[in-house]
Amino acid sequence: MSFLSFSKIKAIRKLLPNQLCIFLLLTLLSVLVIVKFVSLTPEVTDDFFFSSEDPQFQSEKLISKLFVRNDSMVVISATGNIESPLYQEKILDLSESLMRLEGVTSVRSLTHGPNDFEDALKSPMWKRLVMSDDRKSTNIIILLDDEYSNAIITYIEDLMYQFNFPDFKLRASGMPYIVELIRRSLLKDIKSFSSLAIVVFGLIIFILFRSKAVFIGTLITCLNAAMWTFMLTHLIHIPIGILTANLGTIICILTLSHIIFITYNWKKACSEPTLHVLPASFWNVPAKFLFNRRRVAAISNMTPVDEAIVLTFPPSFWSMLTTLLGFLSLLSVKAKPLRDLGASGAIGTLMAICAAYTVYPAFLKMASAIKQKRIAQNKIKIEEYQHNTYRFLDKRQNSLILVIVVIAILAIPGLWMIDSDPSLLSYFSKKSEISQGLSYIDRNGGSSPLMVVVRSSIGDEVVSQKNYQQIWRLQEVLEQHRSVGSVVSLPVLLAQAKKNPLGFVVSIVSMKALIKVLERPEHDAVAKSFISKDYKYGLFMLRMTEAYRSRSRIEIVEEIKGLVRAQGFEPEIVGGIYSLQGHLAKLVAISLVNGLGKLVLLFAIIGLIISRSLRITLALTCSVALLPVTILGLIGLYRIPLDVISAPASNIAIAIGIDAMIHMMKAYQRFHDWRKVKEHLWQPILTAMFVIAIGFGIFSFSSFPPTQRFGLAILIGSILASLTALFIMPFLVDKIKLDKIRTVIIRRPFLYFRQTESKSRESS
Repeated sequence: MSFLSFSKIKAIRKLLPNQLCIFLLLTLLSVLVIVKFVSLTPEVTDDFFFSSEDPQFQSEKLISKLFVRNDSMVVISATGNIESPLYQEKILDLSESLMRLEGVTSVRSLTHGPNDFEDALKSPMWKRLVMSDDRKSTNIIILLDDEYSNAIITYIEDLMYQFNFPDFKLRASGMPYIVELIRRSLLKDIKSFSSLAIVVFGLIIFILFRSKAVFIGTLITCLNAAMWTFMLTHLIHIPIGILTANLGTIICILTLSHIIFITYNWKKACSEPTLHVLPASFWNVPAKFLFNRRRVAAISNMTPVDEAIVLTFPPSFWSMLTTLLGFLSLLSVKAKPLRDLGASGAIGTLMAICAAYTVYPAFLKMASAIKQKRIAQNKIKIEEYQHNTYRFLDKRQNSLILVIVVIAILAIPGLWMIDSDPSLLSYFSKKSEISQGLSYIDRNGGSSPLMVVVRSSIGDEVVSQKNYQQIWRLQEVLEQHRSVGSVVSLPVLLAQAKKNPLGFVVSIVSMKALIKVLERPEHDAVAKSFISKDYKYGLFMLRMTEAYRSRSRIEIVEEIKGLVRAQGFEPEIVGGIYSLQGHLAKLVAISLVNGLGKLVLLFAIIGLIISRSLRITLALTCSVALLPVTILGLIGLYRIPLDVISAPASNIAIAIGIDAMIHMMKAYQRFHDWRKVKEHLWQPILTAMFVIAIGFGIFSFSSFPPTQRFGLAILIGSILASLTALFIMPFLVDKIKLDKIRTVIIRRPFLYFRQTESKSRESS
């Protein structure tokens, strides 16, 4: 017997309207498409900072053309009594086990490389590769095939778990390992916190409105908006990456904003229809293309749902447009994660308004005016609590405005203290074993690779008999830099080869002959990784430390370039993850400054178009500018790392604030009284603030610090944005006097010029 008989389906079909059945079926089909064809797993790889087409990534291509790359590696640090035979036996067993893994191309360790323990301590190469600075541990260097670099991490962790003992403590580092940990954390947050946030949004909506139709409609509308976004991004090949991992939650916020204002306008329309008294000037583009103004104004018997849609759509459209343009502005940024966020966010913005005005009204129509009256009787306490909260804030409006303005002013110095180039260690909790392990390896040899390709400043071969001491001096100078953990280069390989009596004889005859020996297969062609075919370029592979860094990576890279030039060489190419992270941090900082500045200017233009009032536009501009200044300033003052994941939080907070402000400007065109505007809109604005703050407050419980910072920044930003829209913008509109501004800007300078000119004539 089937789960639902034909008679039951027919009975359910009678209860549900045609439109609702269509959207429920569409939701089911969307779920099937997502499950079958769309992957929601974050794709985080070693080159997630930039795409292969980005200018910053061109240096990586050039290095790969000149040298055989072996920088995809995992470093395992084994702490214990490194001189004991038992310790060395465990290193041997672990190294052999790692060699048997598919995807491991080479393993170098205390037992796989140096002849013995004494050789590891004295040899120029092995003491740099294998021995730690504190001599309490040794390193196992695992070179990986690029095709297996991500998939093999799990098997390496399994072996580490098997060999880990109190007297043989294992820690891992390396970009493939760190990237895999970031990917897991993002996937965990998507599965838990993003899904939980959506459920919390729906539950709060149900508590506020006490309507099953509103609750189910909210969940299904937000779900459809997110699914449509993921389907379209998948169709145009935009993967879920380091920034788009929280895209589903962002889309839910954009959809919820429309839903909350529609629902409150519907409530008011149920008790007091207002559409028939709207003035003709209420309609602006694009509403007059969608509705006949005169015909709509004459209709007084529209359903509450239709009236709510007609009332809410114009400000919703302008809010959507400002958010859309904000996301589109990211498409010009060179960093791939920011471009992906811009494209995905633009699609999600469009899907949010489409779902809110197509799917949600079908559920809202199920709640009749009679049901709404019954709901109102059951939620007197909630209404009373909301009303008391607003009255409390409204009575202390001047004090509240003063507090916000003072906080904004105090936060301004923090704008110059923002750490937009945080350490990789900031992606993990300081108390976690992962962070402690990474910190230990970072302190003992470095954790982030930097490649420096050098050539002779006079055009000779980079390594020859006459400049060998010069390039060896460069090796020593780089090793003495505070931010450099260890350096491996061709001079180190040559010094290691010269320890062999035959190698020493060959080096006396010709340095090039010794290099050719190291290019043979029996030596793993190791020289090809550090010198080009024409012997004009040499590669220095630096492992940079992150723990003690107090300056940006770009500044440190420039300093290293200066050291190279001081030794008579030219830094031809600089690459590696360390350099890419530095460029990404610079782009994030530029996008924050330029992008937010452009957004404020853009919002000012749109505000002028909507309000057609210079005074309101100035108040809107000042109110919007207050948000990023306060949020980013506080982040700088409290030394909170502004990583690439949490950086877009200020943009989202601005979108929330401009949404409320546009709704207030549109309402002001109807009432021409800010007191009535606030009485009409305080409830949806504070409700949106409450829902978003609670939803993103959940992210603070994440074990992934970037997600915590992202959630807390939006929580603070949503509260600040709502209070700014509700109190500061109307206050500024009333206080801004255009006559005084004209006097200060135009008349006073003109009078001063006239007086100066007349005095000069009298004196002459």
